[in-house]
Amino acid sequence: MLSACSDFSRLQKNGTPEEKLSRAIEYYNEDENYKAGSLLEDVSPLLRGKAEAETALYYLANNYFKQKQYVMSAFYFKDFYLTYPRSKLVEETMYMHVYSLYKSSADYNLDQQSTYECLKALTVFSTRYPNTTYLKECETIYTELNGKLMQKAFEHSMMYHKVSNYKSAVVAITNFIKDYPTSPYLETSYFTRFEAQYHLAKNSIQGQIQIDRYYKAIEYYQLLNDKFPDNNYKKASIEYYDKSLEVLEELKSK
Repeated sequence: MLSACSDFSRLQKNGTPEEKLSRAIEYYNEDENYKAGSLLEDVSPLLRGKAEAETALYYLANNYFKQKQYVMSAFYFKDFYLTYPRSKLVEETMYMHVYSLYKSSADYNLDQQSTYECLKALTVFSTRYPNTTYLKECETIYTELNGKLMQKAFEHSMMYHKVSNYKSAVVAITNFIKDYPTSPYLETSYFTRFEAQYHLAKNSIQGQIQIDRYYKAIEYYQLLNDKFPDNNYKKASIEYYDKSLEVLEELKSK
């Protein structure tokens, strides 16, 4: 143990860049990631312009990935393929840049900056390598991240309805339906939009605006039943629909 520590300390203080790189790769293969990372961070700037610099940067990026420091690994994988665009490792490092961003993507209810960055990087990668050996992995990443954004958008649209902000709910749900036309939340979205529009009309001041809003609610009811004739909201939707017709008759008779 003491010998190993002294060897590492000696390399840090007095080792040549070539010695540090060689030993860093050994540490990397032995899963001594802290030591590998320390030497690679040390040696990478010193090797710039030399043939070994490519190897050092490649291992540095992978070492961060092994340590689950995905923001850092994403940075260095991108640095690699931008610095060495003709390297035989470009496809791999471009994919690993995408994969690192994917691994750093937060839960759907948190900030999704890494998710958007990952999808953007995935598009660039897939365009450059349409027949990549990572095709199946890329499809999985896209499906999962798109699902995460879809769930966030759905929860966001439902939030307006829960706090009785019906006007914003109608807008947000309409946007959700437009953006995610194959979503498993579509039936609920169509019903909730109708319900929100009904309450928006109900809470409006009597007059033409209220009449127009009730007509819009009836339109949303028809869209719900056209899209989902056997939907799970029959009882509630019929109740809102009948009430809308009833109120409209009263308003038009005044």
